Amino acid sequence: EVALDPVNAEPDNPAMDRPHFFPLPVTDKIATIEKEDVLRATMFLPTHNTYFASYFTITGLHGMHVLGGVLVFIYMWLPVSKRLYQRNPEHLANRVEVSGLFWHFVDLVWIFVFPLFYLL
Repeated sequence: EVALDPVNAEPDNPAMDRPHFFPLPVTDKIATIEKEDVLRATMFLPTHNTYFASYFTITGLHGMHVLGGVLVFIYMWLPVSKRLYQRNPEHLANRVEVSGLFWHFVDLVWIFVFPLFYLL
């Protein structure tokens, strides 16, 4: 059994007291975690095949980095960048250079990750 609200589970205990942004009601509710709940949650763990777990993890991380790079490049092409270029062209040039370095770093990492998963 797990107390749902450990801060207010013992309102008379000073060790359990801490300030809140929003006042929480005092509760004595208890949650029970059944064995079936734990077994259902373990189906998301990489227990079946380490290769596929690693593959999907690395591919997902790579995808998130590519998405981040695309968002940065979209930001560079927006009118905000045009105003920044008019005010301080050196600052924008530095941003574009760093964005390009990030993008090519992701490419370089993928050049090593691709053979690791597909050729080994």
